[in-house]
Amino acid sequence: MIRALEPVSGLEAMAAARELGGLDFDSVRDLRKLASGPGRLSEALCVTRPRDNGKDMLSPRCDLQVRDDGFVPDGIETTPRIGITKSADMPLRYVIAGSKFLSRP
Repeated sequence: MIRALEPVSGLEAMAAARELGGLDFDSVRDLRKLASGPGRLSEALCVTRPRDNGKDMLSPRCDLQVRDDGFVPDGIETTPRIGITKSADMPLRYVIAGSKFLSRP
């Protein structure tokens, strides 16, 4: 599950999809409102369960894709999972170290 992203392009479209007007796209605080959490992320990218469940996001034929843009983070951290009770203490949440765009640090 992709839980959040740092928006770098399509900011106006994401804001429109989330019905957020007047955002300052130079402000991290405002950018976090676009996709910091699974609900916000899905809404910003117009991802819906009926249309997108089961898609192969690695397939070049898929209209919803995860692609390698060459970005290499300085570090990856594992943290306990959040918002669940079963196996919550297992370090199965992988985050880019120091990212300001997580739903919760």
